[in-house]
Amino acid sequence: MKSATSDPLTQSILDDDIWKLLRQLSLPAIIGMSINGINAFFDGLFIGQFTGQDALAAISIAFPLVFITGGMSAMIGVGGSSILSMAIGEGDKEKSSKVFGNVTALAGIVSAALMFFGIYFARDLISMLGGEGDILEMGVTYYRITLYGAFFRIYAVDLNMLIRAEGKIKEAMSHSISAAVLNIVLNYIFVGKLNMGVAGAAWATVISMGIFTLIGTYYFFNKKTNYFVDLKTYSPEKKIAVPILKIGVSAMMLQLMFFVQQSVVYKMIDIYGTDWDIALMGASYRILLLMLFPGFGFAMAMQPVVGINFGAKNMARVKSAFKIFTLSSSFLITFCWALIMLFPSTVLGWMLPDADFTANDIMNFRMMMVALPLYPLFFMSTTMFQAIGKAKMAGLLTIMRDLLLFIPAVIVLPVFFGVNGVFYGGVPSNVIMLAICVWVLWRLFGKWEKETGWTAKI
Repeated sequence: MKSATSDPLTQSILDDDIWKLLRQLSLPAIIGMSINGINAFFDGLFIGQFTGQDALAAISIAFPLVFITGGMSAMIGVGGSSILSMAIGEGDKEKSSKVFGNVTALAGIVSAALMFFGIYFARDLISMLGGEGDILEMGVTYYRITLYGAFFRIYAVDLNMLIRAEGKIKEAMSHSISAAVLNIVLNYIFVGKLNMGVAGAAWATVISMGIFTLIGTYYFFNKKTNYFVDLKTYSPEKKIAVPILKIGVSAMMLQLMFFVQQSVVYKMIDIYGTDWDIALMGASYRILLLMLFPGFGFAMAMQPVVGINFGAKNMARVKSAFKIFTLSSSFLITFCWALIMLFPSTVLGWMLPDADFTANDIMNFRMMMVALPLYPLFFMSTTMFQAIGKAKMAGLLTIMRDLLLFIPAVIVLPVFFGVNGVFYGGVPSNVIMLAICVWVLWRLFGKWEKETGWTAKI
């Protein structure tokens, strides 16, 4: 028996074969999410190729601060998209119509506060992370310029998440690709041709995200959604805004925990290492993110499937979707991981073209990457908990992984292994986190099975 809904896309998410949904939704989501990793990668590539090692070190030190903006965006976007998906699955038209206005208002409030405090304290923050001399000055310049476009960076991503939340992954992908291509072109012009250095890379990002915002806004104002959107009200409404923030706070914490862990990483490198180690870590992280974003794509494709089916009380399809999307994500990332483990010098050389990598450099890079195949289960688990409204569990997993496991490892290991220990920190934290995620999921699915008997159609 099929679920009753007037929207064919929602009907498909509720009733079609999960593998079919995987094929339909994952590829555009992977491409769309990979654009974010490609942007970060190309920023580093153009800076490394045209400006030099110190400039790459500068944007690497500033890079964790950018995740504060990403955290604010994730809080609003993930919270809003989760509320929207569940409302669509429940058939709650009133709630669906008000999500856009609440997201818009929250994005405006948060970005204004972030710009004010971030620009004022930019120098103190970069200095705290270990920036000195020219690296400090370039890092401050880069970070302040990115903050001028804080609203664009937050709102554009939030609108894109709302588009994905109704299952329109292809539309979201096309918007992301347009912004990414523009960012790459502007990077080439500003950094490669006009020699604007780190300022050029920052302005390329601001302008491309501004265009990204305009594209997303055009989508909603031209009524391309499959549900009614209230385009007249732009003030936070308690019954909508509060759940958005409650659910989204776990996604925000994932980004903010990345900022915290990166702050500790670069501080430990400042204590135990050199400017070269900062540049190597910056290049390595950009490669790591590039490899991870396809996994984020699977998570974003899974989110509407899980959220809509959870809203429709079909727990069996939620579990089935989680298993299929997670296994597929793990397979793809493991394949990519094998390639970079085989050719580390080639990959690192794209961003550090003049470097003569030592055996120790290559070992550190490989140790950073060795746990990469374990990441998908964690990201898919937190995404599922966000999609079904269990924000506390998603937040708890994030805190355990980053604050209780990763940071102590990064502080303790350098005592025994010097700066190499900073590169090793992700190994024990991700292995332990894998076991925790398996245990939490086993309990959750067991509870659902007892409550429903898995009578819903898979």
